[in-house]
Amino acid sequence: MSNRVCIIGIGVIESDQPIIDLSHKELLFYATRQALDDAGLERKDIGGAITASYDFLEGRSLSNQYTLDSIGGVMKPCDLRLGEDAIYSIFAGYMEVMADPSQVVVLASVQKSSERDPEGLGYQKLIADSMEPVFSRPVCKAVPNPFGLESVLAAMDARVFMERAGLNEEDVASIAVKNMTILDPEGKRSGPDKKAVLKSDLLSWPIRKMTKARETDAACIIILASEKKARRLCNEPVLIRGIGWCSDQSHLASREQGLARETKWAAHQAYNMAGIRCPDKEIDVAEISDWYAHRELMHCEALGFCVLNEIGANIKDGVFEKDGDLPINVSGGLLGRGNAIGTSGLIRVAQIALQIRGEANGYQVPGVKVGLAHSWGGITSATAGVAILSKW
Repeated sequence: MSNRVCIIGIGVIESDQPIIDLSHKELLFYATRQALDDAGLERKDIGGAITASYDFLEGRSLSNQYTLDSIGGVMKPCDLRLGEDAIYSIFAGYMEVMADPSQVVVLASVQKSSERDPEGLGYQKLIADSMEPVFSRPVCKAVPNPFGLESVLAAMDARVFMERAGLNEEDVASIAVKNMTILDPEGKRSGPDKKAVLKSDLLSWPIRKMTKARETDAACIIILASEKKARRLCNEPVLIRGIGWCSDQSHLASREQGLARETKWAAHQAYNMAGIRCPDKEIDVAEISDWYAHRELMHCEALGFCVLNEIGANIKDGVFEKDGDLPINVSGGLLGRGNAIGTSGLIRVAQIALQIRGEANGYQVPGVKVGLAHSWGGITSATAGVAILSKW
């Protein structure tokens, strides 16, 4: 039997509102309990634990050391801490299980900005402080409103992409409408219409309040095991078929605006590993980063779901809708559910795993066999990760 890696347990805790009653450690504890119950395991079965978080956002060095006990990782042989988006924990965990197929590895990430950064300035300050210090940083820190910098930089990216693709603001607004629309059990739709999106506060054209994902609290746990172990533990393991990750220029001024090269390169790695040749035909559903509405479309191009000059037609034809040819972000994505910066990447993986297991209640796409999860690290890092999941 080939030594392949499977997802056997999933635990996600998220909310539309700040989670006041639970600390970030408690969020992880309950998400871990949920994932262990899902996999039919106890703490004694855990062979290793991997946590992911941004020290800069958490406001303390080695921030992960304060969460390892919450996920049952104390005194375990594997104690990896990743200062990167949580989708990278999938890659680290994959390699751990490949190296030692006897291990059960817990992957964890938590984001609780409402506890440490109630004004929401943490990420804005991080953007400015991550820039080249001689020219870019002093100029950007001179922006009067600290909340304005992110929107200005995102708008530069959006304008270049929209010109390249021949898109207008209504096309971008339609992505926000799609991802913020909720289907009730009777199939009735509720959510904002395009007019409401276009009337929302203008942050920096074309970025509006409703085309930018709001920051939120969340915790996510994924449990990995080898295929042989998964056969004994789980009725519906989800196979990790391909992984890939990459970074673009760290210096913002030297990046090419309007392109998602890091996503394209990461996808190329994952597709090669998974044997995917025509992603627009072979992928049944995808959860990709829609930190800003235009970014979903940029990533669709980079992932090979569409060519540049067909994006507008695909929007009009509903290709990326739940009932379209290639459903994108049917869970609501970051625009619909909120952006737990640093944790959202792992939640995207969890959402695809639930789709493959047929357990995405309320937004299940029929007949999902192969799905793609993607995460983008944001303006400061320009990193991307892609994971291809499938039925056993």
